[in-house]
Amino acid sequence: MAKTIRAWFYRFIKYIIPEINILKKNIHWNEFVDYKGFCTIDENVKINSPYNLQSVTIGSYTYIDRNSYISNTEIGKFCSIGPNLVCGWGIHPTNGISTSPMFYSTKKQNGLTLSPRDKIIERKKIVIENDVFIGANVTILDGVTIGNGAIIGAGAVVSKNIPPYAIAIGVPINIIKFRFSEDHIKALLEIQWWNFSIEKLKQIEEFFFDLDQFIEKFDQ
Repeated sequence: MAKTIRAWFYRFIKYIIPEINILKKNIHWNEFVDYKGFCTIDENVKINSPYNLQSVTIGSYTYIDRNSYISNTEIGKFCSIGPNLVCGWGIHPTNGISTSPMFYSTKKQNGLTLSPRDKIIERKKIVIENDVFIGANVTILDGVTIGNGAIIGAGAVVSKNIPPYAIAIGVPINIIKFRFSEDHIKALLEIQWWNFSIEKLKQIEEFFFDLDQFIEKFDQ
């Protein structure tokens, strides 16, 4: 289907702009094609094109900006994810003679393998919990968990687990502070407001900047 659309699109543009032949070699058609494979995505999720999602689960009310390349990842509810996220594209060992998978993997990533067996676990699931805010141009490495309510600054490389409600930035990733006090964080994790019904969610808007009152009302 995608090939048919591309062919039709090219013929149409060629008819309008004959000079398109000059540009043909410079057009990266994959940038115009969205891909979702083996994904479970809630109906109340917005994903901006283009994107490439493989083996991804996404919870309610999450949005993901353009140019996301996400694989083998579980994303919770109410997450806000900026453009150009790269997430879950495998592990290369650093303690071998080479980092090329030709010598440790049977998957033939470069078209050939010399390995009779898989010598390492190449893929580890990434977990992005609920209400996580991820800035633009972030890379998340395999096996990482980002806790509820955490914030990841733009351009970060997330190479280790990030605890709930932490604010983390940089390369390498570094936790600079927590959004709330330890007691507030404990209460929010117990309340789990991201599992509220739509009617109950309206009260988050009501108490949005009054954390103490919100916790007093729902922390039972």
